[in-house]
Amino acid sequence: NTISLQSIFIAIRARHWFLKRPSLTEEYMMIQRILVFSILFITLIANSQTDKEYSIDQLTSNFIKDLQSKKIDTICIYENYCVGCERTYDASKIYDEETCTDELKYEPAYVFWKEKGTTFLTKINTCFEYRGSIVSKNNFWDIYFSNKNLIQKEIIKPFEYKISSNKNKQTSTLRASHSRYQVFKMINKNNAVIKVFDHFKLKKTNDNFSNETLYNINYEHNINLKSKLIIDILERITSEAEKNNIFKKIKSR
Repeated sequence: NTISLQSIFIAIRARHWFLKRPSLTEEYMMIQRILVFSILFITLIANSQTDKEYSIDQLTSNFIKDLQSKKIDTICIYENYCVGCERTYDASKIYDEETCTDELKYEPAYVFWKEKGTTFLTKINTCFEYRGSIVSKNNFWDIYFSNKNLIQKEIIKPFEYKISSNKNKQTSTLRASHSRYQVFKMINKNNAVIKVFDHFKLKKTNDNFSNETLYNINYEHNINLKSKLIIDILERITSEAEKNNIFKKIKSR
């Protein structure tokens, strides 16, 4: 005998009608469970976002260790990132099958290394592993090693401006809550030198930070540092590499 769909629906409805309605205590317990699971879900999302940023550092560290295991001892890591800023990107790329969304959201790290006299460059992010590409414009090595002792001692001074008082002229320091940072880390054998450039410290004036225009008395000092020259070269090389699409994927992570 065949059973009609209508009779099945009637049976389902009848079963539903005779089910016992949850008590108020049971409903309260259910709401508590939903809230707990919601909090856990939000926490997992937050942790996953932090882990992505951390994992770039971890991947970079692992890559450096791999280079060093091959007796490669001349390495440079370059990063350009923003603290307190929101990174914008073309939302339509999210729907592209070739796009990894983490690549749109997180700034990569770049690693240069010297192997048998040749300079190589690769990009590190949480999406893909890339091949090393040969870099011909590698004069930053010469600038660094020719001025190594000077660069180690160089200090990037804060944004300072003069203030007048009745007795004498004084200076005050201006800081920004968010800014873009450029960092390079030179590794040579067992020695490492790190330089961090805050873009706000490189400004000539305070722009729109107050109604009064303030002039950075350390502007000339900061922009003429040898380490600033190296930062500019590294930024130019990596920007051109991205523009010319030289980073070739090996595999997904």
